[in-house]
Amino acid sequence: MVHLRSRRLAALLMSVTALSAGGTAIAAPAQASLLGGLLPGTAGTTSAQSSLLGSLLPNLGTIITGTGQLLAGLLPIPGLSGIVTGVTGTVGGVVGGVQSAVTGVVDQTLGGVIGGSSSGLLPDLALNNLLGTLLSNSSAKPGTPGFGGPNAGGPIVLSGGQVGPGGVILDASAPRATVKVLSKLKAIGRNGKMQLEIRTNEPGIVAVAGNLRPGYAVKMSGAKKKAAKHSRRLIKVPSIVLAYRQAGKLVVTVKLSRDAQRSLGTSKDARMSVGTVASDVFKNQNSESTRVKVAR
Repeated sequence: MVHLRSRRLAALLMSVTALSAGGTAIAAPAQASLLGGLLPGTAGTTSAQSSLLGSLLPNLGTIITGTGQLLAGLLPIPGLSGIVTGVTGTVGGVVGGVQSAVTGVVDQTLGGVIGGSSSGLLPDLALNNLLGTLLSNSSAKPGTPGFGGPNAGGPIVLSGGQVGPGGVILDASAPRATVKVLSKLKAIGRNGKMQLEIRTNEPGIVAVAGNLRPGYAVKMSGAKKKAAKHSRRLIKVPSIVLAYRQAGKLVVTVKLSRDAQRSLGTSKDARMSVGTVASDVFKNQNSESTRVKVAR
């Protein structure tokens, strides 16, 4: 059984005039304030794009992509029961290079989502850093925001908005993120790795964290029973922020501590509380708390 507790905030209706070759873009005042002027004067941007992106962020990060790319050296998570070691997928990657600006805020927000003690929405400063990283690392496509420089990644593919008269994109709905535990407890007990599939129905950013509670121990006999050390102590899964250039899924690999690996490997079952905060490129936010059962 999966229980959902959802909190939504739909931002004011935003519109972006379609960007075409040689064309111009006019951003509404609210949107100009939202997206600002991210990279003014940078090679590869049109004046329209510079006006659209503005000068939002003091700290631009990167999107770390690659199939199974090791992230342990880039994203140390001290004091928790695991560390994110890899990400797999083609629709985006991990937001890196802005941890000093957003990590504490993201952790606090996700903690409130999981515990049900806050609205679960990221404040503008942290959200601007994360969305700015996505935009600056994404190519522009007609009708979409994006940097489009020579070193940018793939284009952002808008899937949540609707195209109105004159090619204006309207989007006032928040994205929905879902989390699925792919690993079984036996496998976690063998290799100490847990894989999470994280999906979103729109491009944008998704922040995820969780707490994992091992169940009661399986029955053992003989030498195995003597050697087994089982604990039901709460296992804290580290937070991570993912950037999506289009709707789709990314698979995150978490390497658990030895104690967590042992406890889960000897459990009949386990339950995980997952908190997510998702935002599209127009700053429509949604947060959810989900309870997932992990089978043996």
